[in-house]
Amino acid sequence: MSALRDSQARFLDDIFGDGPLDSRRAVYRRNVLANLHDALAATYPVVRRLVGEPFFREAAERFARAHPSRSGDLHRFGEGFGQFLSRYPHAAGLSYLPGVARLEWAVAASFHAADPGRVDFERLAALPEPERVRVRFRLQAGAHLIFSDYPIAAIWEANQPGRDGTPLRAEGEDRTLVFREGLGVRVRSLEPLDWRFLRAVAVGATMEALAGDAEFAVNLERLLVEWTGARVIDDFALDGARGVAAISAARG
Repeated sequence: MSALRDSQARFLDDIFGDGPLDSRRAVYRRNVLANLHDALAATYPVVRRLVGEPFFREAAERFARAHPSRSGDLHRFGEGFGQFLSRYPHAAGLSYLPGVARLEWAVAASFHAADPGRVDFERLAALPEPERVRVRFRLQAGAHLIFSDYPIAAIWEANQPGRDGTPLRAEGEDRTLVFREGLGVRVRSLEPLDWRFLRAVAVGATMEALAGDAEFAVNLERLLVEWTGARVIDDFALDGARGVAAISAARG
């Protein structure tokens, strides 16, 4: 078994390395890297449009060599591309690019996530009053919260099919929510309050902790109605172990 593992390791080193290969393995290497490039191009069309195909192809190949796919499902390939771009020397002057890549990965992941549920308000209303304070809401599986110092949602929107690439906003930070909506995925910039609220929900804040936050308390009805109605919050459970600590974590 050790000999087999060693043989497989050498084969991977050949495919993802830079050394010369015989003609058969060289063809295989080119095919593998081409398939991985195509998978990244499908996941990151905005990044590709922003930097152009030659830049993207080189970056994709370097990423694929450094981070070979660990799954037969190429939809799972490329999660770390944003982090890679943050360290990629040729992208040093494109400080917004890693954030755009993180947003595109979230869009792809959301598209493949499970369908959102719907909060069962009858079950919630049936809880005894002492237990309601222990309610911990849950975000849908396709929800992703992304903070960036750059207007990544505006850049992403401006580079959708049919758009000319000119963002409505060229500077300023973005608090972005990605979530499943119907059969598609929606990207939405959030106001600071909504961002902090959904972050608190994401890290496990209880109803008691949410109601105990002064800013949340006066807006709690609106926040719950909006985000359960959009099915961004799609379920709840009882858990009294987190609470205020989760509220503090959500400020980060």
